[in-house]
Amino acid sequence: MSVDWLQQHLESVRLLDVRGEVASQQPRYRAHPEHYREGHIPGAVFADWRVDFTDRESAVPVTIAPPDVFAADATRLGIGAATVVVAYDHYYNVLAGRIVLVLRSYGHAAGHVLDGGLSAWTNAGCPLEGGDIVPAPADPPHPVPAGREGVIELEGMRRAIRDGAQLLDARKAEEYSGRETHARRAGHIPGALNVPYRSLLDADGRFLPPGRLAELLDGYGVDLDRPAVAYCNGGVSATAVATAVEIVSGRRPVVYDGSWNQWGDRDDTPVETGP
Repeated sequence: MSVDWLQQHLESVRLLDVRGEVASQQPRYRAHPEHYREGHIPGAVFADWRVDFTDRESAVPVTIAPPDVFAADATRLGIGAATVVVAYDHYYNVLAGRIVLVLRSYGHAAGHVLDGGLSAWTNAGCPLEGGDIVPAPADPPHPVPAGREGVIELEGMRRAIRDGAQLLDARKAEEYSGRETHARRAGHIPGALNVPYRSLLDADGRFLPPGRLAELLDGYGVDLDRPAVAYCNGGVSATAVATAVEIVSGRRPVVYDGSWNQWGDRDDTPVETGP
């Protein structure tokens, strides 16, 4: 969603401020509620992307919450079945993108990312407000969904590989090649194409125009007519690649939830290194 659209619908949406980062040092996954309290888009509530909508019992970090936990988190954040949600961050759209991925995977189609995040809002001269907003729980509560779509787990990834799906690795080249890793093993899933997600955004964090995205994806070897699976370290930055493909082709790749955090820490998954 654009800033212009949000200005016109500000009173009728649930805004989620999902500011945080993925750092190179431990702890890698960080949330920034203090930045939210200093100033946020009016009416926004803070969502901690490391906790909200995640499986808090899983050994793999930030994987998607089971249906009952998802429904409880949505209800607590004031999100009912018909609530229009707009999420934003200050980190290349991907933390907000992760929240929207979870919403959509559970059938909540009215989940959107503010293109360009908080910077787009402030660069347009729009106001901020400080403090904390605690939303009233959704009434009626968000229903418990039946299951997920558009996201796969380990066995689903193995099936996708057997079926010949195109694999899109959203990480930077150093991680893809194996020169840098944040899991026990380094490298990438054999046959995957490297599509660094930051290359798909402009300096302000907005997605590049569709024509330029098409050129970049073609240059990376992406066949838009083939089924695709996007992955990264934790199924977060992969959402930017999936969105870029959807902008160009109208078809959204599925996302491998556990991504390299899971694949790279196992002994029974093949790994490839090099460019």
